[in-house]
Amino acid sequence: MNEKELKHLFISSVKSNHIDKNLFFPTSVSVHTDIKIKDEGYFRNFDLIIAVIEKRDDCDIIYDSAETYDNYLNLVMRSGMLTQFAKDETCRIDWIRFYPVELKSDNDVLDERLPNQILIAILTFGRSVIVLDENHSRRAKRQGTLRLIPATIIGYTGKDDRFEILSLFDRLVTNGMFNIQKRKLAKILLDNGIKNKTDKIYKCIATIQRINQKLAFSELYNENFIFVKEEVEFIHKLIDIQIFSEKKLMSSLIDETKNNKITDYV
Repeated sequence: MNEKELKHLFISSVKSNHIDKNLFFPTSVSVHTDIKIKDEGYFRNFDLIIAVIEKRDDCDIIYDSAETYDNYLNLVMRSGMLTQFAKDETCRIDWIRFYPVELKSDNDVLDERLPNQILIAILTFGRSVIVLDENHSRRAKRQGTLRLIPATIIGYTGKDDRFEILSLFDRLVTNGMFNIQKRKLAKILLDNGIKNKTDKIYKCIATIQRINQKLAFSELYNENFIFVKEEVEFIHKLIDIQIFSEKKLMSSLIDETKNNKITDYV
């Protein structure tokens, strides 16, 4: 079938809860769950964007698993798109989950574009969903390489609007563009004679990293950029820090190495 037909069947499957082995996302609408599906979503970068709104009464932030921690951290990392969607749907920001979907009908060729599409989805939303037509699904299962792909793969069974989960990748990538390991940073600081308040230093660098990621994301998608109040306060404090000049830094580096001998490196 063509992509349009595959898209129609998949939307029907989501709305009818006809995805077998589905432990990935809610598909049927209930009193506590709402589903919004956007065709050609987010500047036409994705075939479908599925937004799942799960309503809850609790307001406390509870990290009862790595998954819930990633979901909460994702609110900070992707606050721009989530805040705007929450305003449009008049719902709480922590009720929302986005699932970018790329559809591959049997008329489509699976080539080097697919890894790029998966990467864009992960950078944008933290996860990726690939839907394969019947023949593609059959070949993918036979080759046995699905679990190596960082995306949830859903295949068409060839019957009515029935699909099935072929491979599950439900890790939410929160630091898609930049990442820094706390333990490695602590060692770097220690090697440079910095022994005190390493946790606080890490949090400062992580905050700068997060702000940098938001800026990069806004450049990629021309998105309305939103600083949270705490980030604004942090930036105000940075203003008071004395900034070293690049010229002075260069001179310092040259001075430190001008007496080096070639034998020092042998």
